[in-house]
Amino acid sequence: MKYRGIIVDKIEKIKLTISGANQEAMDKCKEILDSRMKPQKSLGTLEELAIKVAGITGKPLNELRKGCHFIASADNGIIEEGVSSCPVEYTRIVSEAMLNSFAAIGILCESLDIPLNLIDVGIKTDIPREYKNLYVRKIAYGTKNFAKEPAMTSKEVIEAILVGINIIKEKKEYDFFSNGEMGIANTTTSSAILYALTKESLDNVVGYGAGLSLEGLNRKKRVIEASCEKYELFDKNPIEVLRCVGGLDIACMVGLYLGAALEKKPMLIDGFISAVAALVATRIEPKVQDYLIGTHMSEEPGMKVVLKALNLKTFLHMEMRLGEGTGAVLAYPILKAAMKIPKIMKTREEIYEIFQ
Repeated sequence: MKYRGIIVDKIEKIKLTISGANQEAMDKCKEILDSRMKPQKSLGTLEELAIKVAGITGKPLNELRKGCHFIASADNGIIEEGVSSCPVEYTRIVSEAMLNSFAAIGILCESLDIPLNLIDVGIKTDIPREYKNLYVRKIAYGTKNFAKEPAMTSKEVIEAILVGINIIKEKKEYDFFSNGEMGIANTTTSSAILYALTKESLDNVVGYGAGLSLEGLNRKKRVIEASCEKYELFDKNPIEVLRCVGGLDIACMVGLYLGAALEKKPMLIDGFISAVAALVATRIEPKVQDYLIGTHMSEEPGMKVVLKALNLKTFLHMEMRLGEGTGAVLAYPILKAAMKIPKIMKTREEIYEIFQ
């Protein structure tokens, strides 16, 4: 219990350090945008992004030069309940494929010149080769089967959150971040968290994940419902929900969101699992909301539920549901371009003076 007291104090101190968006900078950015040679709000999402980033940085004009992508990778004991069509070793194998730019996220990051970093926070087996962009911060060799016992101890869940916070601190030279995940059965963990935090219908929260059959989907729903009732999670705090039915990958991503807010840097949300981690982070500290940027609309059914809970919208609709951060990194060029509009575009008077 003594350890638990210490780690709770750590989280409380982190929460106290996080401040909200700078409204003055946002107002000034909007004023600048409205003065440019265009109809007001005619650039829609680009203007919204520029204003949001102004609130994050405290500066009305910004330039986001360097972004960095993180993948949190871990295994989930709930796979024992037949909730995934993929074998457990897939997490480690695909993680290594990502590091070698063979998996989708690696290909996209390489194509867009985005640094990719993979955090082994809980893969069941070790990656046998060394990579300069692999961060081995293993808290445990996978979580427990939450149908039988809580997924993590209090120590494990907080340590996994702190891994994410510390990784952002190590990489704070970057202007903005995005995150994704790799972990077989993590649509089950994320759906369970979302169900507990929102009390939404299971039909709206739980999807097929990585190619489940209808029988598998129904099994997944039963496991989630029974476990949330078993641990009486509907009125528990978000860290306790995460501890009981979550995953080390999600806990690490929660830390990434908290870390970005501490460093006053934008964090791009990817799809369903990334968004659930964002929701947990905002339930821990609501001001984290000011640092979140939604990117793409995942095809997972629970995405609508979690975006509603976050009061966020997305601007890419590409029928994707892979995860890994694939949607988030595609938004990098859009975010960078949005910063150029208030900075470079001229006012009507300036244009007339130049070209008349």
